[in-house]
Amino acid sequence: MTSKIRILLKIICFLIVFFAISGILAFFLKDDSNSYARVLRHEFHNQQKIDFLFSGASHTSHGINPQIADKVFNKSVFNLGTPAQQIDGTCVLLKQAVKLYKIEKVFLELDFNIATSFSIQNRHGFTASYIVLDFLKDPELKYDFMLNMSRPKYYLNTLLPIGKDKFMDLNPKKVAAKFKSVVSGKYFKYEYNDKKSFYAGKGCVLDTDFFENGSIYTTEKEDPIKLTEISDTWKNSVAEIIRICQQNDIELVLYSMPVTDFYLNAKGNYDEYFDFVRQFAAQYGYDYFDFNLCKENFLNLEDKDFSDDNHLNMSGVQKFTESFCKFFTGKISREDAFYQSYSEKMKNQKKRIFGLQLITAEDHKSLEIIPLSNNVSPEEITYDVCAVFDGNTEILGERTSESTVVFPKSGFGQLMIKSYVNGVQNNEVVSSYIAF
Repeated sequence: MTSKIRILLKIICFLIVFFAISGILAFFLKDDSNSYARVLRHEFHNQQKIDFLFSGASHTSHGINPQIADKVFNKSVFNLGTPAQQIDGTCVLLKQAVKLYKIEKVFLELDFNIATSFSIQNRHGFTASYIVLDFLKDPELKYDFMLNMSRPKYYLNTLLPIGKDKFMDLNPKKVAAKFKSVVSGKYFKYEYNDKKSFYAGKGCVLDTDFFENGSIYTTEKEDPIKLTEISDTWKNSVAEIIRICQQNDIELVLYSMPVTDFYLNAKGNYDEYFDFVRQFAAQYGYDYFDFNLCKENFLNLEDKDFSDDNHLNMSGVQKFTESFCKFFTGKISREDAFYQSYSEKMKNQKKRIFGLQLITAEDHKSLEIIPLSNNVSPEEITYDVCAVFDGNTEILGERTSESTVVFPKSGFGQLMIKSYVNGVQNNEVVSSYIAF
């Protein structure tokens, strides 16, 4: 045996031992004992059949309840939504699903946050993609996704079992808990337990958190939806999903989940995104159904139906699932279900303030109240404002139209703000402040 062959064999043995040890360490260091994505992955690969597949990111997993949809559609429904799933991940998961099951229909959710955040060239964090990678059992799909999900400079991190964005945790208590969970067999029961949510099966997560109606506010301004940041990669990935469905005789439905009107009004240009997707879909001969445009007698979601400003909670999921199934089983017409634009929806609503933006001045001496509303004029809006600090309460305004609030003194405190439209209370929020 020549020295070159011996060296080669030593390198091969080293790599085998290295990856074996790394794999074992990665398994026990990975903080995934209580991960809904791991439970979802197990379920996905153990279905008897999947007829209707819902694809997308967290809006999908927090959108449709398959337990309800199964009965209405009389089909086996599954949600394949993982946290922050990018469109290339959605595409490769569909390829994996097609290899495993005879899919009849795919519902593809087109969240504008995903559309405007996807760019392989600018991507630095890969947590969402590594979650998707774990779903892939087909070697060809797995290898192809590993090569194409990032630039070459990140290949080594992707290849190694241990690496950045792979949920590694060196906390001895968590490592010991993981080891105990594996040894006891609990880890392989695939259960998800959380104080604020629970796993309802078949890819559905139900949150118990909710807003009190009229309590939504933010201390930051939202940027408009940046259509210029919708990359060719995103467009090509959606086009590839369309081709996959056409080649496999799968009916494809393009839709968007409803979010709060507060969130969309904060963005300020939602119709631009709606028009873009509608026209993009039309190029391929597809329709687009945006459930942010629903008429109130078809789907009436309140603040209490959301866990945050853009995810439904358990009551919202039930409402949405029932309305979604009602529409796609032909029990209501499109004309009766949807407005033709988001601006039309705003014009036809009862006058309302959806929530407040509370923007602190740079000098931290005052705060600006910015109401996010539909067809309400500034002169119709008034406020009650009081400050609580050092155990004292000071009234700063009663039924005032003044939107600038001057902090009563430096230090920490809380503002309690009520807003009114033509004398009718719409909102009541409590926000902490720091005054200089």
